[in-house]
Amino acid sequence: MDIITITKDDFLGLSSTIESTRPLRTQPGVRQIIVDSSGGQIRKQVEQILEGEENVEYIWSEPSGIAGAFNRGIDASRAQWVWFLNGGDTFHPGMDCTVFLSILRNSSADAVIFQMEGRQSHTKHPHPPLWALWPPVNSWIPHPAMVLKRQLFADHGYFDREYRISMDYEMWLRMFSEDVSVDLISIPVVVYDESGSSSTRLKESAREALKILRSKRGMLLNRWLENGRMILRAVRYYRRVGKSG
Repeated sequence: MDIITITKDDFLGLSSTIESTRPLRTQPGVRQIIVDSSGGQIRKQVEQILEGEENVEYIWSEPSGIAGAFNRGIDASRAQWVWFLNGGDTFHPGMDCTVFLSILRNSSADAVIFQMEGRQSHTKHPHPPLWALWPPVNSWIPHPAMVLKRQLFADHGYFDREYRISMDYEMWLRMFSEDVSVDLISIPVVVYDESGSSSTRLKESAREALKILRSKRGMLLNRWLENGRMILRAVRYYRRVGKSG
């Protein structure tokens, strides 16, 4: 598994992330890719604390937005699974490393969605009820708690750099409209920094979400119609079987 961590001018947040993943990085096949857009003294501090860390690849990148940094990390990844754990977010102290990695090794899904817990509120974010899972128009999928197979990006494309905040929302709508299998695990694996941009820039995020929904309206309409057709097929099937009995 490759842990992709993006950061910019947040030395303390990145330090807590690195410290939390240290036990994971002692496990076979786990490394962490740091995509850093910090400048000046903070960049030097980041480079210094990473010198003694095991299984860390450091990449400095000109600031290109969140989507651009994510995509840079994807390009540098080589593992079967990738996990986007931003600077400031931390591996949950209650999750055992071997259990976490065992779940991934034994999963036949394309993506595994765990739960997350807010650092400031200590609130756990449960998955929606089954009927509300798809389409994820209420943006319930937490990217810090999702681990994906790298092949998905080769098959369905990278994060869209047109979006500054809601690029993950666009990605999930696009990716999961295809034949992508998902496991849901109701165990928190990340402590999420609720002071991050997705929480503090809600107006911008909402405007982008509306734009994304408009751009995906054809796909969403087709999925809605397909649900209706599925119900009709089920009614016809049970009627036919009921009469034949």
